[in-house]
Amino acid sequence: MKKFARIVSYIFDGSYISIPIFLLICFIVTGNAFATLKWASLCILFGLLIPNLYVLFLLRSNRIDDIHVPNREDRIKPLIVTNVSYILGYIVLYMFGAPLFLRSMFVIYVISTLILTVITFFWKISFHTSWITFVVITFCVLLGRKALFLLALIPLVGWTRVKVERHTTMQVIMGSIVSAVTSLSIYSSYGFINLL
Repeated sequence: MKKFARIVSYIFDGSYISIPIFLLICFIVTGNAFATLKWASLCILFGLLIPNLYVLFLLRSNRIDDIHVPNREDRIKPLIVTNVSYILGYIVLYMFGAPLFLRSMFVIYVISTLILTVITFFWKISFHTSWITFVVITFCVLLGRKALFLLALIPLVGWTRVKVERHTTMQVIMGSIVSAVTSLSIYSSYGFINLL
């Protein structure tokens, strides 16, 4: 079971699966292949490549010893660079007139990452469960009831992080709660869902 948990944990750390997810979200939002490639390229650049390239730089320069950055203290600099990248991504999407939904996603990225960064100064919260919670909520907002089955991924990913001994149960729960509150609040403020 631990081997299975490790495999699932690697798949859902965001690094490997974010590209097809960005492409799918952009296609659902635009319904156009050219627009999908255009907006997904920007989302992938600022939402994935820049943050991951910085982590890879830290790894290659021996400033960290694991690409998943398991040590809480080592996560601060990558988080700061990640959030700068998200802010730049939002600015670029706004300037080029990206669909409102994609811009709202980057607002969620920025606010969630700020909260997670502050918490990381004191406590090792789970980014895996934060990320998968955001993804699941995003697809539920876009597709409605058709995507509700994805909710099962949240406890699955949380279980894997506890099973591979990277987080406590409370750390995975809190990662999910931060993302859920932020995502639902921002999507609601942009008019994509009605929480009232």
